Amino acid sequence: MQLPRSYGVAGAGALAFVLFALVPACMRAQDVPPASAVATKPVAPAPKLWKGSALANASVFFGNNQQQVLGADGKLARVDSALALSAELQTQYGEAAVDTGPRIVTKRLWLANVTASYKPLSVVSGFVTTTYESNLEKRIASRYSLGAGAQWNVLRRQDTDASVSLSLSGEHTVARDSTVHFPDKQLARISWMGKFHHQFDDRMDLSHATSWQPSASGAFQYLVASSTALRYKMNGTVSLSLAFTDNYDSGALTRGARTYNDGQMLFGVAAGW
Repeated sequence: MQLPRSYGVAGAGALAFVLFALVPACMRAQDVPPASAVATKPVAPAPKLWKGSALANASVFFGNNQQQVLGADGKLARVDSALALSAELQTQYGEAAVDTGPRIVTKRLWLANVTASYKPLSVVSGFVTTTYESNLEKRIASRYSLGAGAQWNVLRRQDTDASVSLSLSGEHTVARDSTVHFPDKQLARISWMGKFHHQFDDRMDLSHATSWQPSASGAFQYLVASSTALRYKMNGTVSLSLAFTDNYDSGALTRGARTYNDGQMLFGVAAGW
């Protein structure tokens, strides 16, 4: 049966319309690469909040005496814009030949510190800190302190940090020898501390900290602590360090210690994560 001429014209128009609609769509589909070929932008890893390190160090010389010192230091810290928490535990053991006598134990130290800072990344931040110390060389059976203060972040760049802090703390000290007359077992201390850190490159950095802690009742009773450390990273985990520490305690002789000062240079190997 032969269709009317009008049906042929209509069919041809419909076919042309379908082709007009499908051909551009097919061309656009060819222009779109498959999902596997689309390059995805790498997502930056989330900042690392928790950090820790473990250090083993040793020294073979100390002042005029040949002294062997072995030590260990562990640190754990968490930092974000609202709160920073840090904890450190340090221990040392040393033997030396004092004068012309036999070798004896001259150093046995336990030192622990926990600090919490509010808004640590701000220009000025507040903090609370607590410390425990047991020190054979300074004739301290136990020393506890609890304090609070503020820190001013003077300089903060990609390679350099510097800060100063001021705090007030209460302290309780028990002398190792109970027969020693040590009247000031409890006192309040004012603490001034300065810190500096510089990153030379991806491997080497230098850090320094000095504190002066006079008694609130008189500047003649004071503690001074200073430490300088140079660190070289061997790889992403292991690093070598050379550190010099010096501590002065104006009440050391009163408790039966041999000197006011306690200084040493330590070489160490550390692992960080």
